[in-house]
Amino acid sequence: MDTPALHSSTQVPTQAIGRSIILVDGLCIFCNRLVATIAKHDRAGRFFFVHIQSALGQAILTRNQHDPTDIDSVYLVTDAGTERERLHLDGAAGRLIWPALFRVAVLLRFVPLVLLNLQYRLFARVRYRLFGASTTCIVPSPELRARVL
Repeated sequence: MDTPALHSSTQVPTQAIGRSIILVDGLCIFCNRLVATIAKHDRAGRFFFVHIQSALGQAILTRNQHDPTDIDSVYLVTDAGTERERLHLDGAAGRLIWPALFRVAVLLRFVPLVLLNLQYRLFARVRYRLFGASTTCIVPSPELRARVL
């Protein structure tokens, strides 16, 4: 499958090629705190982070045939920027993210995917009401800044 030429801001940066990227809602305060928590526990540096609303986030969703306006999902891109690039949504993304950080999370594989997806979608609908939204950028630590694309 031919991929159209992409503007440089929509290409996966060299340091993230072949790696995993978590796409998050850049306005969601909970989501930004979650990024900090994941980064803190991801000592191996497995995950990079991209705001869904960014040019790169929009390009990743578009080339994986997903609606770039859908900010109510959890997205994980594996093998980013390669021919094997794959987009995982909601529960499927959670099944890959959490066990990489916490051994006990391996139990997620026993929870039916339909229930995980439902839980992610229901929480996404109320996250702004529970935690709010931010129109200003939260300044990450230097360590986290290196992993935010």
